[in-house]
Order: sequence, then structure tokens, then C-alpha cells
Amino acid sequence: MKTLIIPCAGKSSRFPNMKPKWMLTHPDGKLMIQKAMEGINTDIFDRIIITILQYHIEKYDAELILKQVFENNKKIEICVLENLTKSASETVYLTIQKMKVNGAFVVKDSDNFVSVEIPRENKNFIVGFDIHKHPKTSNIPEKSFLIVNEQNITQDIIEKKIVSHIICLGIYGFDGTKEFKNTFEYLSKNGIENELFISHIISYIISQKKMVFEYIEADDYNDWGTLNEWIIEQKKYRTYFIDVDGVILKNSGKYGKINWSNNTESIDENVKQIINLQNNGGQIIITTSRGEEYRKPLEKILSNLGIKPYSILMGLHHSARILINDFAPTNPYPSGVAISLPRNSLIKDYLK
Repeated sequence: MKTLIIPCAGKSSRFPNMKPKWMLTHPDGKLMIQKAMEGINTDIFDRIIITILQYHIEKYDAELILKQVFENNKKIEICVLENLTKSASETVYLTIQKMKVNGAFVVKDSDNFVSVEIPRENKNFIVGFDIHKHPKTSNIPEKSFLIVNEQNITQDIIEKKIVSHIICLGIYGFDGTKEFKNTFEYLSKNGIENELFISHIISYIISQKKMVFEYIEADDYNDWGTLNEWIIEQKKYRTYFIDVDGVILKNSGKYGKINWSNNTESIDENVKQIINLQNNGGQIIITTSRGEEYRKPLEKILSNLGIKPYSILMGLHHSARILINDFAPTNPYPSGVAISLPRNSLIKDYLK
């Protein structure tokens, strides 16, 4: 029996005045918790347990939403705790007790994406990331750090203190529940005065029980542990409404020597900017006053340029275009932005 536990019974204090962060909607329409599960091979687990609070059910319909989201995944189980827990380690401990978890288990944070192959065999392990290889990793001081030897064995894990170039990504494997439960109970009574992290439990097991935790390096990592990081993620996926004439192509009209039927002269710098936006997750919607009869030729021009629009809106009025959109803490003000370019000018001079 192998179980995946995703603890979601914390405060989400870094996301004030919002629903629990794991319930927030990613720009691609999936919930954060769905995205958090995408990078790992969940097929190896017999059970997948998501632990939430009764409060989440009463205020946000959390249990119903999870059942709707994962209606086709028969492995998903929902563990409901009555009271807010003090830490992820307490959430895991109570989940093991309440759901009668036996055998090997893996704990995965609900607020990040990690691309990694979880071992099929039952073993102790920690998933990490080498920040020397990935210098753009965000929020480094708030991570826990791994000390790893040449044999890829974790010698220690230390919370929020930079002692190495390898950070922990919130995925922990245990070959059984006994040592986790015993260590949690012991440290809760004798060891840690403040929040008891899973890293504290593993550090104690390594140093006092002399148990081996293998280090596994992830291929990719995207952290959403803070509101700022989540907003940065949202910005990558902005929707861009981009006009054709005067922005992508040198301006022309329906009539004249150079017109919509024969004009293919592109503004190359703008094309590069648009391709960069779409490659980073941006959704491109092409807008134009050109009539529907020009769709096929326009699609060919855009394809040759390397632009792959989500949609093309043809036949728009030759007048101002106004975007009206709501804003909220999860889609903060301004949620609608207009950029008016001088004709045939460069996007990069205005796009921030």
C-alpha cells in the first residue's frame, strides 16, 4: 500500500481575504491543487488523500468542489479535520490517524508544481532543487535546505537557513508511518516550541534514528507559496488582444496600392515580442477590422510568422476597443489594461 497525502488544513495566512490558496484558480482554469499534482506520477499510489478543514466545507463548499474536480479519479479520498492545525506535520499526523494510513506514504505540498518521478519502491526520500542550476528560483530565504553527500544521501535538512545550494521542495517519502508518528509525538512534547515542520521530524529521524533519506532532484519547480508568487504566475498567462495593422503588420487598409489583399510586411520586433509572450504562457487573441473574407490569408500570414493565436476576431469596428473586466484579490486591480500604440511603433517601448 502506497499513499499520497496532500495537507490543506493550514491558515493560508499569506493569502489574506481569499479562499484557501489550494482552491484558487490557475489562469488555465484548473485549481491550484490540480496543478500541484500534475508534475508527479500519481499512478503509483493506491490512495490519494487531500486533508481539508470543516470550515472549508462550510464556507467554500470545498468537499463538493473537490469531488467535482476529481470525479473521475477513484483514488481520491477527502480527510476532514474539525480544527485548524498548527503545522503541516500535524495535518499529516492527524490524517494518518484518522484515515488509518498504513505502509509507505508520500507528503506533497499543495502550493507548488514539481516535475519529478516519485520512486515506485518504498523508501525514505526528499525531493530537492539545485538553485545553482536554477538561479531564478524565488523566495530562497523562506525555504528549507538540504545537506547532501556525494552518494545522494541527505545528511540533514535545516529550516529557513541557507546552508547549501539545494532547497527542499515539499515532497517527502517515508517507507512507513511508525517513525513519523513516534517522532511527531516525541517532538511535540519535548522538542520544538514553535511550528513543528516536517523538516524537523526528518532531521530528528536522520540524526537520532540513523535512518537514510535519499535525495532526489526535481526537473522543474514552480512555487506559489506566497501571494506575490501566485500573482507572478498569473501575469505569465495574461490574455493579449493584439491588432494586426500597425502592430503586427505595417499598416494598410482595404483599398490602395498596398492593401489587405497584398500586404505581408511585418514589424519584426513586435512579432518577436508576441512570440515571446505566447511562449511564456500568454494567450494571444488577434483583433482586426479586416472582414471574414480575409481570415484564411491572415491565418497563413500569422502561421508563417510563428504566431499561434487562441482566437482571431474579425470585422471589428474601426474605432476604440474597450475591455471591461472585474477585479478581485485573486485577479488584482488593474485587471484590464489598455496600450495605445502610435501606428507601426514597437510594443517593447510600451509593454511593461
